[in-house]
Amino acid sequence: MSKEKFLKNSRLFDWHYFIFDIRWWLVLCCLLFAPFVAWGTMEGLSDSLLADVRALLGESERSGRTVQEEPSKIAGSLSGQWRPFSPDSPWNLVIPPSAVTHPDSDKIISYMARHTDSVRLIRKYVIPIWVVNSDQLPLVPVFSKRIFADWDQNRDQWSDVGVPLTREMWAEPTEDGHITIIDPSKNIAWEMSRFSWLVPGEIPTCTTFNVWDLAGQGVGDPYYSGWRWQTRGGRGSGFPIIAGMLRPEELVEDAVNHALVFTFPENRRGLADQDIFVPPACRSDGEFVGSQYPIEGMRFQLDPELTERDFDAWGLSAEAKIIARALQKYGMFLGDNGGAMALQIQMLGKSFQENQRKWDELFPGFQKSVQKIPTDKFRIVYTGEAIYK
Repeated sequence: MSKEKFLKNSRLFDWHYFIFDIRWWLVLCCLLFAPFVAWGTMEGLSDSLLADVRALLGESERSGRTVQEEPSKIAGSLSGQWRPFSPDSPWNLVIPPSAVTHPDSDKIISYMARHTDSVRLIRKYVIPIWVVNSDQLPLVPVFSKRIFADWDQNRDQWSDVGVPLTREMWAEPTEDGHITIIDPSKNIAWEMSRFSWLVPGEIPTCTTFNVWDLAGQGVGDPYYSGWRWQTRGGRGSGFPIIAGMLRPEELVEDAVNHALVFTFPENRRGLADQDIFVPPACRSDGEFVGSQYPIEGMRFQLDPELTERDFDAWGLSAEAKIIARALQKYGMFLGDNGGAMALQIQMLGKSFQENQRKWDELFPGFQKSVQKIPTDKFRIVYTGEAIYK
């Protein structure tokens, strides 16, 4: 009996599979030695906000232990100074003063400004980050028909690499079901879309499945058109999920030292029904034909001539000013279909309401203040010609 038929019929304890398939022994290991440890660091945070961030991200300060050592608790966090990918990655490069404006910039910005007059923080499609020490967790194989080719080389619809998962991990509570798991000690990120448990707490399943080297460039090969090329990266553009995501520790430490990622609801598609994108994107889920529509992978920059006086005139809070300065220095990349000019942030709570409450508790007024950054003060930086695929 094939694994596909086995899974389809949910005959989960067929003894032939139970004995002869090594994956079931891995599942047993997961059940018998369920881990309760995941770790993250919080160096450098101010004492008051450190306590707040720890509390809201699920850390306990009892006897130096964290609640990550116990089940049913959110994992810890990453230092504000931590950022993924290499210094020469597109995510971490400063926009030089000599950067050229894209020839379609005015037309696209004008069109986008008619959709929304300002930037905002994403409210719905928000993704959790789970920080782990993968040496202390069993690596569980994942079932999917859309694993990127590098991690399903025998094409049996099981990941060739395991993922450090526990039953307590939950994904974004939408149909997209994104989840990202980070081991900072090994510089590895595992990410999945539409993550769920085929059998609760036992067999994980998903659609797209990717692994990223966090010491690398953080970019999929834009010219790869082989098997399952459409599944590279968790976002519609093929971006890594962790790339460009804003985390609360960064605001505490005034350390948004990377480009951000945002969404827009109407992104461009090629005339011949092709994906059109600009690296660091390696694919696109754009659906609209016309030069007024932005292309996934485009880099947007807030006017670098704006000053603190301008930010004060807009009424930006201290945290919103950190975002504005990052948008001047590093900009933001268009990464997916979604809300208009919506910056990607880490999900801090299991529901949208809880997530919003936690961000508001940490940074009162921040979400409203960010909305004072105007759309029409951006330009699109030319980073190369678009690729069709």
